Amino acid sequence: MTSSTAQAYRPAQIVLHWFVMLGVIVQIAIHEPMVRETTAQYAGLVPDPADATLAMMHGLIGSLVFLAVLVRLWLRYRYGVPGHPQGTSSAQAVIAGLVHNALYLCLLGVGFTGMLTRSGVAHLGDLHFYINIAMFTLILLHAGAALFNQFVRKDGTLTRMIPALRLHSTG
Repeated sequence: MTSSTAQAYRPAQIVLHWFVMLGVIVQIAIHEPMVRETTAQYAGLVPDPADATLAMMHGLIGSLVFLAVLVRLWLRYRYGVPGHPQGTSSAQAVIAGLVHNALYLCLLGVGFTGMLTRSGVAHLGDLHFYINIAMFTLILLHAGAALFNQFVRKDGTLTRMIPALRLHSTG
């Protein structure tokens, strides 16, 4: 794996990053109808049509996010990612790597458990929920670290995923 050979993230890596983020936000917003629809299915009841529609959207968006994560991982493997900003301690670099890897694992785990539960192969709704809690915690750590590095350390971290900030800071 060429993890730190890139000078900058490729445009596809940036687009997929924000697509995954938006997908996760939408998934959070429409998760309750999915829970109600799945609960009705497992109880042998007919779900509310609105819940069924939103549940189908949840499944579709979840599948797209899952595929986007797989593509992101392939791009990461194929092209690498930029090294950490100057001044990053080795401990910070290790923690960042662990958080990123755990976040990818959670994103894949949520998608996989969601697909298995939705298709009726296995009832993994509880595991799906707990992976979501772990993922949400990791997202908060990831975003908090990015904001800390950008505004406290002033190392330009956000310009790596928001290229427009580079234009604003140089122009």
